[in-house]
Amino acid sequence: MQKLAPGGMLSVRLPEAEIRARLNGHLAIAAVNAPSLCVVAGPFDALDTLEAELKNEGVATRRLATSHAFHSPMMDPVLDQFSSRVAQIPLRSPQIPFVSCVSGTWISENEATDPRYWARHLRAPVQFSPGVQELLSRSGAVLWRLVPVMC
Repeated sequence: MQKLAPGGMLSVRLPEAEIRARLNGHLAIAAVNAPSLCVVAGPFDALDTLEAELKNEGVATRRLATSHAFHSPMMDPVLDQFSSRVAQIPLRSPQIPFVSCVSGTWISENEATDPRYWARHLRAPVQFSPGVQELLSRSGAVLWRLVPVMC
């Protein structure tokens, strides 16, 4: 992964739909952490432009300390290799149900045992906020060691 092109991540205090409307093909939603808090990832120059535009409009942003644009198309070159590595590990069905960061819904047995699912974690936006909503909709669900994912 360290051989990938460098990139960055920017936390933005806007709803996902508003951020998505501003993406220019070079940037991607990397995480949906709350109804009005998302992370955008991509090349530094594209992030610089978006960050300047948002600050001009008074939108709160914060650059994350990271070397790469995780959860973005910049991860695509390593997905097959990562999936191949995970395939070497014996994967089992979960013993305790949990919410997937990829879908924001309950993980299925097929997902949990599919190496390609785990590779998607590198590329797909983290669905933290939908995952919390899913947990809160189920009576008796437990939030355990729940920390917002920033990258």
